[in-house]
Amino acid sequence: RITTVVNIGIGGSDLGPVMVDQALRHYADAGISARFVSNVDPADLVAKLAGLDPASTLFVIASKTFSTLETLTNATAARRWLTDVLGDAAVSKHFVAVSTNAKLVEDFGINTDNMFGFWDWVGGRYSVDSAIGLSVMAVIGRERFAEFLAGFHLVDEHFRTAPLEANAPVLLGLIGLWYNNFFGAETRAVLPYSNDLARFAAYLQQLTMESNGKSVQADGTPVAGSTGEIFWGEPGTNGQHAFYQLLHQGTRLIPADFIGFSEPTDDLPTADGTGSMHDLLMSNFFAQTQVLAFGKTADEITAEGTPPDVVPHKVMPGNRPSTSILATKLTPSVVGQLVALYEHQVFVEGVIWGIDSFDQWGVELGKTQAKAL
Repeated sequence: RITTVVNIGIGGSDLGPVMVDQALRHYADAGISARFVSNVDPADLVAKLAGLDPASTLFVIASKTFSTLETLTNATAARRWLTDVLGDAAVSKHFVAVSTNAKLVEDFGINTDNMFGFWDWVGGRYSVDSAIGLSVMAVIGRERFAEFLAGFHLVDEHFRTAPLEANAPVLLGLIGLWYNNFFGAETRAVLPYSNDLARFAAYLQQLTMESNGKSVQADGTPVAGSTGEIFWGEPGTNGQHAFYQLLHQGTRLIPADFIGFSEPTDDLPTADGTGSMHDLLMSNFFAQTQVLAFGKTADEITAEGTPPDVVPHKVMPGNRPSTSILATKLTPSVVGQLVALYEHQVFVEGVIWGIDSFDQWGVELGKTQAKAL
């Protein structure tokens, strides 16, 4: 029986599945788990294979072209790890492919009957809801994965039909453009107050920066202004003890997206036993957005008896922009909705900037140069 799925991919074939697998860990089948290998650094593969039994391990080789150097290098090493114990015949039972290139899948030694295809026009960063999500579906099951897809569809239909003034992806995109192009805010912090979304900012980095990190418009002419916000972030409250100081009192304007949930996926009592740790988490959520917006004046700080020489250091200027995104609970549908929300936001910004959000020639050149060296 298969008990571990090892997904080998990189970029969109890794970041999306990794993020969703962690986000939906509460919905996982207790009898199966997933591990993810992306880096060509052998330490990644060695660490992920540690403690596994080849007989109960399934490898999902996820590569749109099935020619990505890092993925094929790791896949070849994984095949050797398997066949050294079980023999060459085991490949047909322990390797499947997710790809658009049947010939290269077959050349690698995987039967194309075990290949899960998808359209070649689907970019990796937009592919987690395609067959690239196979490793996620293996862990959470078909029913939960269908709920995940339904979340995408819900936002797709909202984006397609809602008036512009009430269209969430349009508004999110316009907010990004407003601060990027008119206030010189080149970055956006993404701050999920859910540890299960620890990889969400990393996922958004590829989705947004690979899509809109362009200096040429779709017609080949130079862009007129700044494009491609720099996305980054950490879950709350970790970020509060790392970089929120800069958000509150630094010289850079950094808009922030706060993502929170009214109901927990896990909860425990507070230290004194009288409250909920999730309520404490969300109290921090609301406190941070309030202080970013309204700050704290010198008069307020002086009234607290603060020494005059300390007052300037404690002033919070406020008027720091943030967007709060709230949902009831982190469910498969809600994760799908969150991803779709940002996908459509990327498209909105790309249209207004006049760029093609669906190519990535900067990435392609790097691959070519690496092979030449």
